[in-house]
Amino acid sequence: MEKQFIKDLKVGDRVKSLFGVAKKALVNYRSSSSKAPGQYMKLHLVDSSGSIEGRIWDGAVEVSDLFNEGDVVLVEGNVAEFNGLQINITRIEKYEGAVDPALFQQCTSKNRREMVEKLKSLVQSVKNVYLKKLLMLIFEDKDYYSAYVNAPAAQKIHHAYIGGLLEHSLEVAKICENIAADYSDVIDRDLLITGALLHDIGKIKEYDFSSISFEMTDIGKLVGHLILGKEMVDEKIREINGFPEHLKLAIDHMIISHHGEREWGSPEVPKTMEAFALFHADFLSAKLNQFAELLRNHHDPEASWTPWDKFLERSAYIQKYNAVQKTQDDIATSRD
Repeated sequence: MEKQFIKDLKVGDRVKSLFGVAKKALVNYRSSSSKAPGQYMKLHLVDSSGSIEGRIWDGAVEVSDLFNEGDVVLVEGNVAEFNGLQINITRIEKYEGAVDPALFQQCTSKNRREMVEKLKSLVQSVKNVYLKKLLMLIFEDKDYYSAYVNAPAAQKIHHAYIGGLLEHSLEVAKICENIAADYSDVIDRDLLITGALLHDIGKIKEYDFSSISFEMTDIGKLVGHLILGKEMVDEKIREINGFPEHLKLAIDHMIISHHGEREWGSPEVPKTMEAFALFHADFLSAKLNQFAELLRNHHDPEASWTPWDKFLERSAYIQKYNAVQKTQDDIATSRD
């Protein structure tokens, strides 16, 4: 059976292919032909080329226990348009054969080799001998390095794809570089860059990124990446003779406070300039990625608004982007 990739699907296509199940949910609805409420199944299907919504209208409850999030399923159905492309599924079953997980995991669109070179450049730019030694110890650890380069930054919300952690960390570091340049009299640039590169290091233990849906590990659920990251960094610090206690305390504080608020998961709120800057850089990178993915996943050229996004708590207005693209297309056509 030839794999049909999501990026190649278009309205009217008949689908019979394997996809990964990133999310599934039974949703209540009331049919216009019946007063009794029913349920349909809403699926978030993925492969290495993208994602698409799938819906099962008939027998949704009966098939709901046949597969789980993270499974590979054989899907048959038709591609339709409703706030973007979706597959109306007529048949679905869990696939029990051997598969290459890489076919069903989304991956960063950026060049990972170039990102790795940027990571190395940032490490080398740190002048503080203790902080540079700490970064080198972490990224020279083969297990840590391999995981850091390949891990997602999240399971669902932002940078939720292979290479997402590296991409997100470099975005945060770039924002932090600009902040440090503007506030050089009150910010320790080396400390801020170190925090930017290490703030999410615990995510390499929080997620199982060999799984299709990047399931959380037991230790990820029980401890969380903030505490895991602090423990990992402290372990490497103990290998460095004479590492200053004030630097250790500053890094630990940045890691455990980078979510910004206690209700957002931080044991402490940022109480140093570097921790405060890191929180806002991290928040900006995450939210911009969410917004960008909302725009990229919207495929209805006639719609001026994206569907509602529960994480951003808004729809995004996109008419001006469509207008710009139409103008560019018109110019290109006239030149031809």
